[in-house]
Amino acid sequence: MVYKQGMNRSKLREGSGKGKEIADEHFHEVAGSKDFYVYVTPNRKAKGFEQLRDWLRSQGYLVNVSDQAPLLPAKGYKAIKVTTSEPTLSDEAVKRTHRWAHERNFLHSFFKPLNRGS
Repeated sequence: MVYKQGMNRSKLREGSGKGKEIADEHFHEVAGSKDFYVYVTPNRKAKGFEQLRDWLRSQGYLVNVSDQAPLLPAKGYKAIKVTTSEPTLSDEAVKRTHRWAHERNFLHSFFKPLNRGS
């Protein structure tokens, strides 16, 4: 749980910052992800999720919802995991998912493969 990593209830309520502009400001940090997680706040509807999920699946990505994830913020959160069998998710897939998370002020995390070529 994220509580163990220094996040308290107040920080959890702050979320990830709301809006597409905030998402775009740090897109460079999430670009190149293999796995992207969005943490849906307990008792909150994830508006627009079905459309996002359907688009991601039409692009060949795997989308799962679970109450298990490597960095689940707290009890009751659901994690939406977007992943691929390819080396990374496309920038468009990450951008759409990332913007969607910020527009709803949902926390998110991502995992990038190690760059073994450097």
